[in-house]
Amino acid sequence: LVSCGAVNRTVFGTTEETLIKTVAIEQNCPSENVKIVERVKGLHGATYALEVCGKRMVYKQVGSVFMEASKADEMINSFKK
Repeated sequence: LVSCGAVNRTVFGTTEETLIKTVAIEQNCPSENVKIVERVKGLHGATYALEVCGKRMVYKQVGSVFMEASKADEMINSFKK
């Protein structure tokens, strides 16, 4: 049995490998220096704590996209207004 979230991540390419590549590019940090230290997955997305070139960051999966948590929260809050 697979959850809807697992299907979404597989179909849309939102894998942890994609997350690491995205973070590496956005933060100008080699992918070998991007490590997932904590993950919380749900039906509609996931939240990841990462160590990025020695700095802790949080990224969220929003649909099929990974975004830095503060930017994701801003986007979600803008829809509520």
